[in-house]
Amino acid sequence: MELANYIETAMKSILKNPIYEVLSEIKITKILKQSNFVKREVGYPPFQIILHFLYMLIMQKRQSTFIKNSDKAYGKDVYYRFIKEKRYNWRKLLLLSATELLKKIKPLHKNGEYRLLIIDDTVEPKRGKFIEGTCKYIWSNKEHRSINALNIVSLNYADSHSTFQLDFSIKMNDSKRKSTSEFTAKLHHRSNAYQRKSEIIKGKNMLALEMLERALDNGIDADYLLVDSWYAKPNFIKEANTLGMPVIAR
Repeated sequence: MELANYIETAMKSILKNPIYEVLSEIKITKILKQSNFVKREVGYPPFQIILHFLYMLIMQKRQSTFIKNSDKAYGKDVYYRFIKEKRYNWRKLLLLSATELLKKIKPLHKNGEYRLLIIDDTVEPKRGKFIEGTCKYIWSNKEHRSINALNIVSLNYADSHSTFQLDFSIKMNDSKRKSTSEFTAKLHHRSNAYQRKSEIIKGKNMLALEMLERALDNGIDADYLLVDSWYAKPNFIKEANTLGMPVIAR
């Protein structure tokens, strides 16, 4: 039996995996196509590779360990090529998946329960000198010192029942370790990867507003936008209000 059919049959009849049921409910194959995750002439279907990554996440296994211990795993180059594919729109995949999941849990909401959109800054430690997008001397609230790291601006949804990440962008500041012109990959100017690379030098406020607008355009409903004091500037609040979102700064 082919691997793709083996996994699908096992999850439907033997494992009865709720994750597969959720993916089917949100029509993940349609979302993958909308996000340009289309199978080429050769290779494995993107859906099957996504399932493998989900298994790694659930079992908390590194990719190398998963490949070593599973006789159903693909070769490591399959996963690397999948992650590095410039045409895939990962941002759209994340946002559309979250939107469909929120539609499913909407009946759980009760009157008086607030739905929040949250702009958050995350510092992800990365010590490698040649990791693209990393910066020096970024203050980490977790470690209480400046570290070498990626500065990630994210948009999240939260209510009484759940929390979802909707979007994120990498912000590169003046202490960057490599400029965008030194990035290794040469990208077509119309590719999704090029667009993500271009936004890396934008300001945090602009990145946050662009993410907010994309989420609202895709049908995300919320009552308030929660932000750190960094974003509590008149222009930012005015733009957010124009988009229909009252702002709460903390």
